[in-house]
Amino acid sequence: MAKSVTLYPLGVGDAFTARHFFVNCLINVDGREFFIDCPAYLGKMFHYNNENGEQQLELNRYRELFITHMHADHVGGLEELAYFQYYKTENPVKLYGPDWLLQDIWSHLRPALEPSVREGGGLANFDWFFDPVPIDHFHDFGDFKVSYTYTRHVPRTLAFKFDFGNFKLGYAPDTGFDHNLIAWLNECDLIIHDAWFGETEALGGNIRNLHTPIADLLTLPEDFQRKTLLCHYADTAYSDSTENPSEEIGAYRLLQQGKVYKLV
Repeated sequence: MAKSVTLYPLGVGDAFTARHFFVNCLINVDGREFFIDCPAYLGKMFHYNNENGEQQLELNRYRELFITHMHADHVGGLEELAYFQYYKTENPVKLYGPDWLLQDIWSHLRPALEPSVREGGGLANFDWFFDPVPIDHFHDFGDFKVSYTYTRHVPRTLAFKFDFGNFKLGYAPDTGFDHNLIAWLNECDLIIHDAWFGETEALGGNIRNLHTPIADLLTLPEDFQRKTLLCHYADTAYSDSTENPSEEIGAYRLLQQGKVYKLV
């Protein structure tokens, strides 16, 4: 059972944000830290955070990392992180996900990372940069337990449930509206959930196949709303303060970038 758990969002914005950084966060469990997702612009994100956030962070804090899916706003920083650890720390980051996702990550990174710059040349392996750890739908990490399911999103995307013994956190930053997922998350004490502000019709298709409009979220019971923080939102979600969203959001609140949330 955890004595202390904090959630620290480094980014809260959608894939087109210019105001925030892409959705990702750091979780601290009794001093053990892990990140969820690794978006592009890591250096700029950390620099901005250290000037404006409630915690000071450095890239060498990445020791354990969960990935939700392969969109660039969630994995765009992996190459940067790989080179950082290779040249600066020589200490591969533990990378967690189902086996198929770990294979997809290496397929994505391989053209850039495989050619070796070591004396004598040769080809690099995935484990030069990361320590890939396949996890099943349920995995016991000792300090906490993790389970995952799939969301309504493309490509295949994970939602996580973290069980700290005395507190459960649900994390679904990219998903269309899905009653089965809502039921799966509902046993959690705090939920981080995708939110779409604005029109749902787009040139590429219906946004509901990827994200969850506010109108759909408002159909859920108030007790679910009160324990849910909304993320992956557009720059237009609020003007001057997250306390004053641009649309009526019921009992939900907007997740705040650079704010420490004490869970336990």
